[in-house]
Amino acid sequence: MLETATKLNELVTKAFTNAGVPLEHAEIVSDHLVASNLAGHDSHGVMRIVQYLAAVKSGEINPTTRPSVLSDSPSGASLAGNRAFGQIAGHDCMALAIEKAREMGVAAVTVSNCYHSGRIGTYAEQAAAAGMIGIILVNAGGGGQWVAPFGGAAGRLGTNPIAIGAPSGGKYPIVLDIATAVAPEGKVRDYRNRQKEVPAGWILDHQGRPTTNPNDLYEPAPGGSLQPLGGSAGYKGFGLSVMIDILAGGLSGAGCCRAEEVAASDGITMLAIKIENFAAAGSYYDQVKALVEHLKSCPPAPGFQEVFVPGEHEFLRREQRLAEGIEVDDVTWTALTESA
Repeated sequence: MLETATKLNELVTKAFTNAGVPLEHAEIVSDHLVASNLAGHDSHGVMRIVQYLAAVKSGEINPTTRPSVLSDSPSGASLAGNRAFGQIAGHDCMALAIEKAREMGVAAVTVSNCYHSGRIGTYAEQAAAAGMIGIILVNAGGGGQWVAPFGGAAGRLGTNPIAIGAPSGGKYPIVLDIATAVAPEGKVRDYRNRQKEVPAGWILDHQGRPTTNPNDLYEPAPGGSLQPLGGSAGYKGFGLSVMIDILAGGLSGAGCCRAEEVAASDGITMLAIKIENFAAAGSYYDQVKALVEHLKSCPPAPGFQEVFVPGEHEFLRREQRLAEGIEVDDVTWTALTESA
């Protein structure tokens, strides 16, 4: 089903309010989900509506709450997520980091015990829109252990994403937003919904054998595993994931991955950096502009048309989908229209 972003936002908001979510919260989460689709990240878009509505119904999400402050200092804070929507917790976390960085130059804020935080590149864009550099690290509090260690054949880590956003002075910010697995679990779910095979090298089945069948990640129990980012150099993605687990899970108090089976509950660490405390704004933007121009001037390798810098694909996809609409898979569309 092809639908406009505006109409899709209305449907998602209505589905949430019908489930008892306050309008303000429903609009924040809906905006985040549709923006993820617009950016081309369907795995973190409205596909999540089925999961989120079920979590509201089961009590995994408290739809009426927001994070509260556990500890506070001029350059940092620790927040309790209170089982809020992760998109609300993430938005509030970065907003507080930005506020503190305006005064202190650098600020770090953590959140524990919130639900799935969505596309974390959104919070990097939030920082960049405020003229700051943002860094976001996320784990699932010891849950969601989809990813095998390098050399392993069973899940021991979450997909543990990292995002870094920097204002560029151009049409779009420079934004890196990656899972430390070869792909986030949601992308496998999206392939399954669309009844397509996943690319080779993404997943192992429950016996540790490579497979391209997305169902092999989920069944038979205990399911398969995702591979760490990096292929034959997957020790790099694995090592980065371990450090994110410590920084997002250990530092926030959400918890790191362990033998104990726990439900996924995001731990988040966000940093905001005020550029003017370190470099003159004009000099900074001149340097970033020169970097982008230098990268874009690189001749493309065989099979490529041009070099894209981080965040450019999302900008182009957003322009395209605003003009042409967003394609929603049948499973998601049915659930959405029935809920709205």
